[in-house]
Amino acid sequence: MVRLWLIVVVAAVAFTVWAAIDCATMPRQRVRSLSRGVWILLVIVLPVVGGVLWLLLGRAPAGPAPVARYRGPEDDPDFLGGGTTPPGRSRTDKDQDDATLRDLEDQFHDRDDDGSPNG
Repeated sequence: MVRLWLIVVVAAVAFTVWAAIDCATMPRQRVRSLSRGVWILLVIVLPVVGGVLWLLLGRAPAGPAPVARYRGPEDDPDFLGGGTTPPGRSRTDKDQDDATLRDLEDQFHDRDDDGSPNG
């Protein structure tokens, strides 16, 4: 009977340590309901119950990992969209760079049209 209790206590301690480490290393986006510090405290103060609560209520399921894949120009909405920004989307650094490049090209062509000695 003593061996059985010893095995149960060792299993409870191992589960509590695992739950505390899992909670401490979980990305912030996957921690639900309470803050990470409160969950760690709960797991340590209520050894087995806190670990079970962490698994059931605090740990969000992992979503599918985003797969990086090549998008050709025909699949790129920025490439196909032209120079206007859609009403629901704000300007990005790429849009600003494109606008600056267009302005510089216009200045270059205006300078050539004025008859400068460049050629």
